[in-house]
Amino acid sequence: MKKYKIIYQKNQNIKELILECNDINIEKKPKNILKIIELKRSFDFNYFKKIRVDDKSLNLLFYELNLMLSSNINIADAIDILIKNKKDKNVLLFLESLKNSFIEQNSVKNNFDNFRINPLFKQFSKILFQGGDIALNIEAISKLLIEINEIKKRFYKAISYPIFLLITFFISLLSIFLFVVPNFKTIFMQSQSELPLATELLLKFEYFFVNYYLLFILSILFLSIVFYFIYKKSLKVEYFIDKILINNIFLLKDINLSLQLYKLFLLIEIMQKSQFEFHKCFKSSKVLLENKYLLDKIYIIDNFLENGKSINISFCESKIFDDIVLNLINTGEVSNSLPLVISEIKMIYKNRFDERVGFLISLIQPTFLVFIMILILWIVIAIFVPIWDMGNIIK
Repeated sequence: MKKYKIIYQKNQNIKELILECNDINIEKKPKNILKIIELKRSFDFNYFKKIRVDDKSLNLLFYELNLMLSSNINIADAIDILIKNKKDKNVLLFLESLKNSFIEQNSVKNNFDNFRINPLFKQFSKILFQGGDIALNIEAISKLLIEINEIKKRFYKAISYPIFLLITFFISLLSIFLFVVPNFKTIFMQSQSELPLATELLLKFEYFFVNYYLLFILSILFLSIVFYFIYKKSLKVEYFIDKILINNIFLLKDINLSLQLYKLFLLIEIMQKSQFEFHKCFKSSKVLLENKYLLDKIYIIDNFLENGKSINISFCESKIFDDIVLNLINTGEVSNSLPLVISEIKMIYKNRFDERVGFLISLIQPTFLVFIMILILWIVIAIFVPIWDMGNIIK
C-alpha cells in the first residue's frame, strides 16, 4: 500500500486528495489532475504539541450532539450549547473547529490537523462534511464511536488475564533465580558428589539471570523498537507481517480476521441505517481496517464494484469470506434486503470474535498452570535432591 497526494482542479479551485492504494494507475481518480505526489512515511515531530481530545470526551460530545439533533435542535445551536457547558479548553477548541467545519462545509484537513484525536473521527468526518442529513451523519458517528469503544473494552478485558498470568510467571521466575537459588548455591558447591542434571541447569540459569538479566531485557526492548520502526517504515514488511497475522498464526489469525471484519460490517450497517448507498458504505468502511493485507483484499472488491460487477461476485473474488457469509450476501442482493443481511453478518463476526477469544483464554490458563507446575517441580528436584544426597552421605 502506497499513499499519494493528488492535486486537481475543480470548478476553478485547486483541491487535494490523499489516496492509499497499491497501483495508482488502476485507481479511480478525479478529473483535471495537476500533479500526483507519492508521500513518504515520516514521523510527525509536532504530534505531542497538538491539542489532545481523548476518546471518552469525544464519545460524550457526539452522544450529546446526537441527543440534541434528535430533538430537532439546529447543529450550530447544539454546538453552542455544548460550548457553554464544557470547561475543558481542548474540548472547547475542538467544538469551535467542528462548528466552523459545518458552517463552511470545509474539509477536515483545514480544521483538525492541529488536534491529536481518534483517527477514526478524522476518517469518518470526510463523510460527515460531504452534506446530506447532518442528524443521520452525527447519529452514525456517535454509534460508531460507542461500538468501537465497546470492542476495545471487550478485547482488553479478554487479554488482561493472560497478560497478568504472563507477567506473574516471569516475576516468579526472576524472584526464584535472584533470591531463592543463591541461598542454596553455597551448599551445592560444598557437595563432593556429582550434582544432578536439574541442579546444574538451575545453577546455569541462575548465573545467567544474575549477570545478564538486565542486558537480556534491554536487548528485547531494543529489538522490539527496531522491529516496530521497520514495520512502520517499510510497506513491504508491514504487508508481509499483516498477511501472516491474517493467514498463518493459529487461532490469532481467526481472532484478528473476525475483529477486523466485524468493524467493517459494523460501519456498513451504521451507514446503511443512515440511508447511505451500499457501495459508498463499503468504501467508507475501509477507514476502520488497520491490516494492510486485508485492505488490499477490500480494494479488490471495491474495484470490482466500480467496474459494475455484482456485490456477490465482488466479494467472492476477494477470497477472504467463507461460504456462509457469501451465501448471505447473495441472498441479500437477490432479495434486496442487504441492510438486514449486513446486520446478520456483523453478528456472525462478533460472535466468532468472542468465541475465539474465549477459546484462547481457556487454552492459556491451563497452559500457564502446566508451566508453573513444571517450574515448581524442577526447582524442588534441583534443590532437594542434592540435600537428600548429602544427608545420605552424613548417615
